[in-house]
Amino acid sequence: MKTKLPLLFLAAAVPLLIVATAFAAQSGRSWMNGFIFADSDTKGLEGAKVELTGDQDNARLKSVHLSTSAANDGAYSLKDIPYGDYTFRVSAEGYLPYEIKLYVGSDMLTQIHVRLRRKS
Repeated sequence: MKTKLPLLFLAAAVPLLIVATAFAAQSGRSWMNGFIFADSDTKGLEGAKVELTGDQDNARLKSVHLSTSAANDGAYSLKDIPYGDYTFRVSAEGYLPYEIKLYVGSDMLTQIHVRLRRKS
């Protein structure tokens, strides 16, 4: 009888530990990455400006404005993004800007790849 009690306790404790770990891991913050292209389908556009602006009608996101520049291979990355609605914008000198509205989910990766068009 003594050996069954510890096994029963262990069988009940393990699922609780797994559930507690899953809830503790959620931060409400996400990350985003991708590539910016222009004249080539394989070579990125270095220096393109990538901006993520929070919904101006949402008090929690109103002041959120994240930005970065694309690396020499066109890659960009943004971290610690609160979940919610955003305007995503990419711009570079000599190219038409690209802009979309999007929703960033909690604790998720959002990947967006953009191809900019030259101004005529």
